[in-house]
Amino acid sequence: MTTDSQNESVEPAPRRAGAVWSAEDTASLLDGLRNGVTLDALAETLQRRKSALHARCKKMLPPELQTTVLRAEADVILREQLATDPEFAAEANLDHNLRRRWNVKRDEILTQGWKSRRPLAELVEAVPASEIDIAGRLIRLGLAPDSLAVAERLGCAPGGRHVSLHATRDDAHDHFTAITPASADTITATVAKRALGSPHGPVDTLHRHRPILT
Repeated sequence: MTTDSQNESVEPAPRRAGAVWSAEDTASLLDGLRNGVTLDALAETLQRRKSALHARCKKMLPPELQTTVLRAEADVILREQLATDPEFAAEANLDHNLRRRWNVKRDEILTQGWKSRRPLAELVEAVPASEIDIAGRLIRLGLAPDSLAVAERLGCAPGGRHVSLHATRDDAHDHFTAITPASADTITATVAKRALGSPHGPVDTLHRHRPILT
């Protein structure tokens, strides 16, 4: 008697065996399970091994079932969950079980935030994630070329604080002088010479006062 895993070990690997699961892959798997498509057919469509589909199904089950459901039975249990609960949170379970920070919904928040120049402080609360993590994700999504672009675009809220990154302290001083409006009575800025996200490094507090005309 042979098992699925033994059969798979001697068969040629599917074209996408071992590939990272995309949001579209996961959605196709869930749709197939909801509509009664066999796991063999889904494996053929997704070009993955059945064992990979079993593993993905298990990760979409609630955390409390991770230690009680066998991987080979995960698709059956998941079908039952999807059939009895229209609001079953498969994606939320994936986030928790994979300790996944980014998903389609959060990427969409970042994408729309980038397009609308939503302040970084608001995105930190909306995602939620740190400024450094958001900057890194925007770069990986191809929206920003680097962290400086993120700070320049999202770190300046109307009526708020200007945030920008510079290679040296002198560059930061020059930039501060250049952007300070001549009409302002008093402008204060903090300039830090440190790596992005690091709590260490020298800090200068700059003040610029409008001269008093006599």
